[in-house]
Amino acid sequence: MIRRFLPRTSYERESLLKSFVLFFITIEVLLALVFLLLYKNEMINLKQSLFLEMKNYSYTFEGEKFSIDIVPASHYKDRGFYELYEDAEGIFILVPVPVSEEDVLKIFYPKDKLGADIGKLRLRVITAFGLSSLLALVISGMFSLYALNPLRRALKMIEEVTRDIIHDLNTPLMSLMINLKMLRQKYSDEELERSELALKQLQRLRENLRPLTAKTELQLGEVNLKRVVEEELADLRKIYPEIRLQTSFENVTLRTDESAFRRVVGNLLTNAFKHNVEDGWVRVELNHRWLKVENSSPPLKNPHRVFERYYRESQRGLGLGLSIVRKLCEELGWRVEASYREGVFSVVVSFR
Repeated sequence: MIRRFLPRTSYERESLLKSFVLFFITIEVLLALVFLLLYKNEMINLKQSLFLEMKNYSYTFEGEKFSIDIVPASHYKDRGFYELYEDAEGIFILVPVPVSEEDVLKIFYPKDKLGADIGKLRLRVITAFGLSSLLALVISGMFSLYALNPLRRALKMIEEVTRDIIHDLNTPLMSLMINLKMLRQKYSDEELERSELALKQLQRLRENLRPLTAKTELQLGEVNLKRVVEEELADLRKIYPEIRLQTSFENVTLRTDESAFRRVVGNLLTNAFKHNVEDGWVRVELNHRWLKVENSSPPLKNPHRVFERYYRESQRGLGLGLSIVRKLCEELGWRVEASYREGVFSVVVSFR
């Protein structure tokens, strides 16, 4: 039941976090202002209460709460009687002495006692503020979860559209495959080869869309990684003959899912060739530890966001390729990292 309300994607987590921070900070600021005013008002009430008690005490002198001292009137000639004052000793009032005009009676509340009372007051206010903040935390969380609903509906709609696209692609792709095979039996010219490459790209797009709608069912087996990389490169070199290619391959065999690995390689290489510069280059390195794909690249504004679904630095592409790479790598138990420095974009897939 609870899992239904929790964020499931990075977009939902980001939205939840930002909404929560916004709600919580807003409520906290308002609470801080309210409790600051409350504290100041309580301080005024505390001193006013002590002032009234000292006035009553001046008539009866009963109790031990206040202290009394007779001081020269000349020290307080600018002070009035029965008014509240504060000095280093605490708070006090001055009361006239009927039998002497040269002296006044000083009734004061010691500073240490006043400090203890203020400390208790602060503790009450801070405790109330803490409990209110805890309530604000809960309310902010509830509002944040509620704010996820529009985003979830939008993401669900995108998934449904993606699923429909995959379904609708199947029939024309199958028809194209059959007709191209028939034409290949009769002809063997360059135009057919280009059509076959275009068909492969459409098939790759369809396969790339599948992980967006469901978890990949891995079929593990011994896979020659070098063979897969070379096969994916062969098609791309025909599409982008102007891109200079550098390779360094070891003969690596790994127990993994060939289809998933092929999609990882295809997306990385397609991204490297597609998002390149004029007279650019691509460098691919494969060994037992990692697959590294580097390419000359236009400047990137937010290289740390390249794995986010639908994020694009340019108008080319759907912003899906690298997000699918990350999703598949997570399912395969691999680590993928990207970096950009001085015109070079690099992605490293670590197998261990």
